Amino acid sequence: MAPISVTLARRDPEAAVVALVGEHDAYSSQRLENELTVLLDEGLQVVVDLRDASFIDSTTLGVLLAERQRAERAGLGFTLVLPRDEFAQVHQILELTQLGRAFASFTSLDDGLRAAGAGQAARRPSKAA
Repeated sequence: MAPISVTLARRDPEAAVVALVGEHDAYSSQRLENELTVLLDEGLQVVVDLRDASFIDSTTLGVLLAERQRAERAGLGFTLVLPRDEFAQVHQILELTQLGRAFASFTSLDDGLRAAGAGQAARRPSKAA
C-alpha cells in the first residue's frame, strides 16, 4: 500500500499534515478517507501534501474533494501542497478535471499551513485592482 503519513504541526491553531507518497488509487483511498475523517472530527486544520505523490486517481481526488467540503462546512482549513513541477501528474489531473480551482493549493508547506490555519479551504477569488 502506498505510504500515507500524518504529522501534527504545532501551530495556533494546530494543523495536521497528511503526506501522500507514491501512487494513490482506489486501493489506498479508503485509508486516506479514514485518516482525513478522524482529523476533521478532531477539529484540526488539514494540509494534504502531494509533493511526493507520483500518481493520484479520480477516487483519491473524490476523497480529497469530499473531505475539503466537510472541512469548509465545519469552518476548518483544508489546503493542498502541490509539486513545483507544473507537469506533474497531480497538476494534470486537477487541470483535466477542472477541480484545481476547488482547492486552496500552494507549493510550500509553510504557505499551506498558514492558509489552513486561517480557515481557508477553497481557492479565494482574486480581487480586481
